[in-house]
Amino acid sequence: MVIGLHKGREREIKELDVMLVTSDTIPGKRIVKTLGAVQARNNPLLGPAVAEIDARKNLMKEAQKLGGNAVVGVRTERQSTKSGVTYYMYGTVVNIEDEQKG
Repeated sequence: MVIGLHKGREREIKELDVMLVTSDTIPGKRIVKTLGAVQARNNPLLGPAVAEIDARKNLMKEAQKLGGNAVVGVRTERQSTKSGVTYYMYGTVVNIEDEQKG
């Protein structure tokens, strides 16, 4: 059951179509607009197998709300408690496009 849920969440992430990177630039892409900072965390009721994926999905949704198609400088913090694990993710929402060659 957990594996099926994990695969379902991975599918959701692919459908969101927001690039997440830890660097401040993306090779082959050009940042055309910076939209602001974004942060998200996972649903604390989810198990550890899907907690990070849920946080990533929530970060992507927040980026889309701001109109972005990528988040650069993504950082992740993990906090473990008796009740489970919480992932906090944050970064800068941007709009990117392919670099012009030539």
